[in-house]
Order: sequence, then structure tokens, then C-alpha cells
Amino acid sequence: MGVNVSKEQNRPPSKSSPSPASSLSNQPDDNNQNQNDTNNIKKQANGSASKDPKQYSKAPPPPRPPGKLKDEIFKVEDYKEVDEHALSVRPRLLKGTFLELVQFLTDKPEWDDLSKVRCLFMWMTSVDVYSFDIDEAPSQSPLEYFRKIQANTGNHAHLFSGLCQMAGIPCTIISGMNKSAAYEVGKPANRKTMGAQWNAVYCAGDWRFVDAFWASACVVGRKTGEWSLVDSDGNPMDEEEEEDEGETQHRINEFYFLTDPDKLIWTHFPDEKKWQLLPKPVSQKDFEDHCYIRERFYIMGMNFKEEALRKCLLKTQHGERDVKFTIPAENSCNYRFKYMLYQSRTCKGSEDNVKVFLDRFVFFEHTSDYVHFELRFPIKGDFKMDIYGLDLNESDTFDLCCTYIIHCPEAKKNCMPFPDCPPLGWGPIGDTKNVGLKPKTHNKGIVESKDGKVEIRFKTEKEIQLHQTLKHSVIDDATLSNYSVSRQENGEAVVNLRLPQKGEYALKLFAQDNDNEGEAPNVCNYLIRVDGTDPQSQPFPNMTKGNMGKSHLADKLGVKALTHPSGMIDAETGKLAIKFSAKKNLELVCELHCHDAGATKQCSAMTRDEKGEWIFDLDLPQSGEYSLNVFAREKKDASRIYDVHTYLIKSAGYGEQFKGKADDNSEDGDQAETIATETVDTSDKVVMIPVPPDCEKAVAAVHRKNANDPPGTDQIKFIKQDDSSMVKVDLPDYGEYVLNLYNVEKGGNVKNVAKYQINRKPAGELYDDNINYIMDNVMGDGSQVTSADSTPSPELDKIDPKKSEEERRKAARKQVQKAIDLKDVRQLQVALARYDALQTNKDDEMLKKAQKVLQVLKAKSELTEACQKRKLPALEEALRNAKAANFDRSLDLPIAIATRLRDRIAKMEKLRHEVLSMEQKTISEIKSYSKPPDGIHPTLTATFLLLGVQMKELKEWKSVIVLMGKTGKDSFMRQISYFDPKSVSPKTAARAKKVLNKFTRDQVRQSSAGAATFYIWVTGMIEEIESHGGTEAQSDSNRLRL
Repeated sequence: MGVNVSKEQNRPPSKSSPSPASSLSNQPDDNNQNQNDTNNIKKQANGSASKDPKQYSKAPPPPRPPGKLKDEIFKVEDYKEVDEHALSVRPRLLKGTFLELVQFLTDKPEWDDLSKVRCLFMWMTSVDVYSFDIDEAPSQSPLEYFRKIQANTGNHAHLFSGLCQMAGIPCTIISGMNKSAAYEVGKPANRKTMGAQWNAVYCAGDWRFVDAFWASACVVGRKTGEWSLVDSDGNPMDEEEEEDEGETQHRINEFYFLTDPDKLIWTHFPDEKKWQLLPKPVSQKDFEDHCYIRERFYIMGMNFKEEALRKCLLKTQHGERDVKFTIPAENSCNYRFKYMLYQSRTCKGSEDNVKVFLDRFVFFEHTSDYVHFELRFPIKGDFKMDIYGLDLNESDTFDLCCTYIIHCPEAKKNCMPFPDCPPLGWGPIGDTKNVGLKPKTHNKGIVESKDGKVEIRFKTEKEIQLHQTLKHSVIDDATLSNYSVSRQENGEAVVNLRLPQKGEYALKLFAQDNDNEGEAPNVCNYLIRVDGTDPQSQPFPNMTKGNMGKSHLADKLGVKALTHPSGMIDAETGKLAIKFSAKKNLELVCELHCHDAGATKQCSAMTRDEKGEWIFDLDLPQSGEYSLNVFAREKKDASRIYDVHTYLIKSAGYGEQFKGKADDNSEDGDQAETIATETVDTSDKVVMIPVPPDCEKAVAAVHRKNANDPPGTDQIKFIKQDDSSMVKVDLPDYGEYVLNLYNVEKGGNVKNVAKYQINRKPAGELYDDNINYIMDNVMGDGSQVTSADSTPSPELDKIDPKKSEEERRKAARKQVQKAIDLKDVRQLQVALARYDALQTNKDDEMLKKAQKVLQVLKAKSELTEACQKRKLPALEEALRNAKAANFDRSLDLPIAIATRLRDRIAKMEKLRHEVLSMEQKTISEIKSYSKPPDGIHPTLTATFLLLGVQMKELKEWKSVIVLMGKTGKDSFMRQISYFDPKSVSPKTAARAKKVLNKFTRDQVRQSSAGAATFYIWVTGMIEEIESHGGTEAQSDSNRLRL
């Protein structure tokens, strides 16, 4: 798929340039002069005026607004025969006379003037003039005039006018300004640089506009150098725009044939007001101030939601701005939109490059009848926003719809990024409907909640695989996984949320047909805004994938629910028996879970196998909410289990002593043991996960999120490493994986002891989602913001001051526990301070626990930021602090990952140091060779390849010596000192590796010890690039994607 981001630029002929084939006047509005020139052309081309085409039957009327719109008089499908005729012009006609060409194109008695105009237009625009290879061009021929257009001594407007008049059709040349590639949005109109010409042709009873140049050519890639791309559809960008004139490309654009005046005026402003053809002409000031709008805007039926959006310059209010357009509901499902956000490189009053990622500060919503962008800016400055559109029924190419300059005089206070910025946008769209989901409860992208509880329902046309992901700017994904569940029942898909604190959340839905394998596409997203939470609300009981009901693996493995096929069960008696059938090579196990500690102590699940039927007997004496996760495992490989069915069970309990037993105000028994959760980002294909020390008999379940992957037995393996138990996990593709570790208990059932979300990403994207990284980045000015201050402090629910001190202390305690569960440093700091102020017993166990957890969370945050910054001293210090804080072994994995990174960076630093510490005489010795010994030339060639020198410049040893002798900023030793493996593509690294393949380190050392030092440096850098992607780490995010 290509992306058209072009702006066509007219090239009006200079005042001394001739007109087509004779010398058409450069006074474009003088119809009499044009008529005389056309007569001259015909006489020169044919030798006799008697054979001229029919002249005007009468003079055309003066310019006036057309009585009908283009769509009322012209349908392209009605002119298929005309277009085919226009495209049948033989090459010999281009070397003949204009008259021969015009007669061939228009000599059809049955055609009206509109058909003739269409034929001339289609022929002209079908010719790629700027790519035409013209060797010989007879005088006064069409081919000769093409050469003049190439040389900018002729133009399309004069050619089209001459052809029309030769065909007996009134046509004039209009001079004025247009917003071509030379135009800069928001800048005053410049008649000199924006000067252009186009046509008005009289046909079908009215004057109509034609711009044959804009209809056939566009300038692609022109850049002014003023803007830096900072966000492309939610993908962080860091592309500094260099000044570039771009190149002209050929592309037929129907919009500029018979264009309606009210659509052309905002890009084409004539010198003479009468040629606006508008009932109410607009001023040049209106033309300058109007939003830069292109044909795609009109083609897609877009319109401005508010009058202020008609202006090209928008101003934020308190750091925010909405941009909203209406679109036709009947076509909306086939529309797609994209945006690109730029920041002015000089917006801070200096010429310094501005490098700020703003990839999560734009909310994009596409509904059935409007498209909406909500922008929030954490910094002040000037920004440019390009909006692109696509109709799937017409093309796979995005075209520019409109452009705005956004002036932000003040940043939004406490501005947090959105929890996510999906390229699909927010709200139900065409993809939602196409997969079989029709929204019943929420048709827009924003969902408001006052208590954190949300239920979203869709009507389903068929059974599908539905997956959901919940995201928050601060709370990690693994922790959030227990706050959302989904199910399908009675022709509906239902998603339930219990959100733990105030703020914004992203709910991302993925879906595909039941039979499809692999990753499901994102089909719908909601931005959930929570104003308050229910203090009694708990997360859902543990569910392996967050989906109730049958897993897609059940059928593949041969497991079937015999008694309870759905995902929800009401246990009215508190007792329950659930039956399954399974293949003989399988055994079934289960996990029963409840968040209430008292209920957990009382409940039980017994598993038995009776003649091929697996029965789970559940005893749930205390009323409450439970989950039952059923797993299958092969008898020959019991280390991996596969989820096959998940239930959410509501038990009514039994016996007076257990009904309504849960005590929300209890302190020491109100919550079951928390499952350790961790989110890990890595670029590695294999990760080593520590098994909790108290997990005596571990089994594991692993799956890729939002995907239907077939079962596999070789993805995980338990191993011993340094007296610790580890599980080795293969991550074959980039994506999000979930690893659940279970301990096998007496009776064969399992207990979830740890949950890891492992996000495998390209190396360059590892820290894009880190909130402190984002906030540190947008603060600018080079100032470092500590993790505690990077984001606004959370607003905790207020505690009623009228309550007793004991009640307030219990409420504060619950807030501390919630902050611990969410692993939110900021919330825990605030909640701990509140609880500490109310707690008289400074030896309180909760107080001690919270302080230790806070220390762990701070250490982890420091470790993450040190990994992102990749500075060896910071990494060393962060590792020391993390090891000191690791009282519960929860930091084992982050420490292991950071240690590997430290070792890698240390290795690169050592290699760099060894090169830079070489004595000058060693380098001089290498340079002194007229014919270097074996291995030296290839080693230095590979070195310079990594430094960005082209292979053709390195073939001769003399050229290599010249490069080695450069000084100052071009010194190759200086380039090595600043070398970053992320600046080299894997392709270049592979080329350098191939150059070295014939030689070993020892062979090079025998020739030269100094060259061996370069050899070691090159091979080390190649290994780093191969492992972590080099420039390709972010290459996918640098393109607009469909």
C-alpha cells in the first residue's frame, strides 16, 4: 500500500515563454487573442483554414455560477467509450499536427461538447509528460509542446485551451494563485511563488473548471524543513524534516475535471473575481485563512463540525483542542482515517531541533457519522496536523484530506498521555461490524463511569473468538488482567469491567472467526473515563485468559463440557458437579479461586475420573464469587497445561453461618493471598522466568494474547540454573504473551502462584510505553524528572471525616492494600501517608508491608528507567538498589533482564575502549601498508561499513587510508567513540559480516594486532545489531499502515 502525502505544484510559464505549437498569448483571459492564436495553429498544422473545425456558433456568455453541480451533469461510468477512445491515440499522432490530433479525438458527430471536452481531458491527463523520453519532436507538434512543458516553457492550461478552441469549444485560461507544493499552510499567500494557471471551459450550458495539471501530476515528498514528525497514528516518531523539493509523479485525478466552484476556490484563487464563479465571491484573506483542504475531503463527503475548523490556524484552550468532522453514515464503514502530527522545530524560539514524542496525546474516534480528534499537549508550541482518508471501495491509498496549524500557548496542566493510541482509533467502526459484532450499548468511543463498573454488549451474528485487553498509563497490563472478563451467550458478546481507580483506561477488543488461527485483529477500542470507584468492588476471580466459557483449545485437544457448556453458573445450593469428557491421553486438572480469604479456606474442588468422564465436585459453602479454570495436560508431558474451559460461579452458599459471611471491614482475613504478577518487556526470542521458591511442583500455561495459537509442547521447559528453578519460554513472534505458573497441590489440583505478561517487542520500542520515559521526554529542556514527580499524583477517594477514627483507619488501610495490588508507586505513596497519619501503632504489619512494597516498586521503576537510558553507571546503581530491595524475590526477573543488558553494554564499552586506547603508531602502521597483509583490508572495510561508508568507496585500499586519515568531526576514531548499533541496519551488518567471513580473529592478529582490535570491535557490534534489530527496530512504526 502506498501513502500519498503529495501536493501538486503548478509551473506557470514565464512571461517570455511561447504557447502551444504557435505562440498562444500569455494574456490568458483575452479570448479574442486566444482565438487568433488557435487559428494560427490550425493553419500551420493543416495548411488550410478551410479544413478547420467548426467555429463557435455564437459567443459564450460571460462568466457566471453554473446552474447545476458536477454530479448532476457528469457520471464517469457514462463516458467509458469516450475514455477508451482517448486512450487509443497512436504514437504517430504525437508527431503530427495538433489539428490531426484534435480531429481524431473529437470528430464524432454524435458527441456533444461535454463528450469532446472529456476526451481531450482524458488524453491529456493520461500522458505522463514529465517521464516522457523525447528524442526528436517535429516543429509545431504535440510532442514538441510536451518538451516545452518539461522545460517549464509551456503548461497544461495553455495546451488544454488551445485544443478545446480547435475543437470549437470555448475555453479560457485563468491566472491566479493555487495552494500547490510551494504553499506553506498558515503563511500569507504569495502571488509570485504561488502563481498558477488553470482553465474554464464552456460546456453543458455553463462555464466549468478544469485543471489538467493537478489532474495528472503531483509533487511527492516536498518538505520545508520546518517540521519534525512526532506522531503517526499513535506511533512515536523522531523524524527531522530536511528541506526537499520533492519529485513530480503522474497520477490521474478525476476531481479536477469540471470541479464545482465552491470546492475549487480554497485551492485555486483567480486574479479576477468573476472567475470564482461563485454567487458570493471570497476575499484573498478568506483564501489565506481557510483550512488547507484537498479533494479527498470532498470525495468522502466530510464537513466541518464547527465553524472555527474552516480556519487553517487553530488555537488550544488550556492545552486542548478538538477537531471534528461529519461524514455520511451510509459510507462510513468503508472509510479509514490516519493522522500525522508534527512539531515546529523553531517553536521554542531557537533553531535547535525539537525531539518530543507525542504518540499518546491524540484521541482518534471514528463513528458511523463523524470522525473526531481530541488533542492534548503536555508542552506549548506550534504543531501541524495532517489528516488522511481512504475509501476501501476505491483504493488502498490514503490521500490528504486537510491540514491544520495548531498554536498551543500553554501546556495542559497535569497532562497525562492516553492509556493507548490504537491506529484503528476509538469506537465501533466498519471492522467491528465486519467481524460480526454490532454494538448494543455503546456506539461511541468514550465510555463514562461513575463507579468503575462497565458492561458493554454486542449483538453477534455468529460465534467468534473474542479477546480483550485493558490498559492504563500507570498500572501494568498483568495487574489489570483481573479487572476485565468477556463471555458469549444468547447471541451476544458481553464485556464486563471493574476498574480499580479513577482515571482513563483503554479497552481493546480483538476478534476473529472460530476456525482462524494466529493473532486476531483489533476490531474495536473504547476509552473508559472513571470518575469514582466502588470501595467494595473487587477484581474478578482469577481467570486464565479473561474469557468465560470454552477455550479454542478444547476442540483441538478433544475436551468437551458435558454438563455446563456456558461460562457463567449460579450455584444456588453452594454445591456443584461439572462433568467433562476427554481423550484417553489427557488428564484434567482445575484451579478454584476466590478473592475472599475466608471463602478460600472453606471451599474445595475434588477431581475424579469415572470411566472417561472427568467430574469436578465443588463445595462452596460461603456465598460469593468464584472462578474455576479447567486445564488439560498430556500424561506423557505433565509440565505444561492447557486451559480448556473457564467458569465464573456465583454461589449462594449454605448454612446460616456462611450466608453473607464476607466481612468487608475485616482487617486480616478479608483478602486471599495475592498472586504475584509482573509485566516484562523484552526483545529476546527466549526468556528465562524464575519459579517462585515456594513452588515445589511447578506446571505452566502459556499463551499469546489476542490469538488462537495451536497447542505446542516445545514452547516451555523447566530447567535448573544456579540452584534456582527457571522456566525457559520461547517467544517465536513479536507480541504479548502470558505465562501462568501453578503449583500442583494434593489431590492433583493446581494453584496459581505467579502471572507474567511478557511483551516481546523490537528493541527500539521497548520503552515506548513506559510512563516515566514518556513524561521525562515531553518535559523537554533536558531536565530529568524523577519517577515520583513525572506524573500527577492520583486522586484517592475521600474518606468521610464524620466517621470514627477506627472507621477512617480501616478505609485508609483498604486504600493501601489496593495500591499494593495495583503496584502503583504514586498511589501507594499517597495512601501510605494517609494511613500512617491515622495509625498509632508504628509496628503495624500493614505499615511495614507497604513500606517494603514501596521500596520494591521504586527499585523496579529505577531499574526500568536505567535500562531505557542505557547508561552503565545508572544501571549499576539501579541493580544494587534492586538487589537490596528484593525481599520477596519479586525483582528476580527484572534484575536478570537488567543484568544481561548491563553485561551487553559493558562489553560494547570495553570494545570501544580497546579501539580508542590504541596507540597512534599502531594506526600509523596500518596506514603505512601499500599492500596490506591478509585480513586487514576486509577488517577496515567492515569497520567503515558500520560507520556508514558505502561499499563502492572501500574497494580500493588507498580510499580506506584516506578515510583513516581524516581529522576533526570526520575522524573515524571519533565516529567509533559515538557509534550506536541502533543506527545501523541489519542489511549493512550482514554485508560487513560477509566481508569478514573468510578470516578469523587469530588470522587477522597474525597480520596486525591493531587490525585484530578493529576485528573484535566489528564482530561485537554485528552481534549487537543482529540481536536487537538495529535501525529495523522501529522501521515498522515509520509508515502509515492500513
